[in-house]
Amino acid sequence: MKTTRTLFLLFTVIAIGFNAYAQEDKRPLMGNSYGIINIDEYVTLLPKSHNGIIKDIRLIDREHAGVRIFRLYDEVPMHYHAKSDAYLYILNGKAEFYVADKGPVVAGKGDLLFWGKGTAHGNGKILEGPLDVLVFDAIARDPSDVIWVDPSTQKKFLGN
Repeated sequence: MKTTRTLFLLFTVIAIGFNAYAQEDKRPLMGNSYGIINIDEYVTLLPKSHNGIIKDIRLIDREHAGVRIFRLYDEVPMHYHAKSDAYLYILNGKAEFYVADKGPVVAGKGDLLFWGKGTAHGNGKILEGPLDVLVFDAIARDPSDVIWVDPSTQKKFLGN
């Protein structure tokens, strides 16, 4: 009995270690202020079923902005966010969405939905699943916030 328990614990530790190693390879390749993420790889990590309404994976989580993917499994009640705008790009699927007092609006693969902070939103029926969404939660960048490392390149960029 003691040997069985020891073997079980050993295999459990190995499995947990292997799972952590496998997940390590799925982390975004990033420096402190840059990176590259293959979104399709993360979509494959979303479970086909889930006991909640949503399952999400945070890809970038910063004070001023965030990027995540999520899969919706059911309707999301109307809600809003007090501090951030949202931009949702539908990767797969199709669903009804409600924004402010409009709806339902049907959005599907390739559509971009967006709303500002404080705007109530939610989704109704999922018409085609899975419904996978790439989300950008952000504040806007001022158009004047472009500082050229080599100022002579500005003319080329602007076509002047």
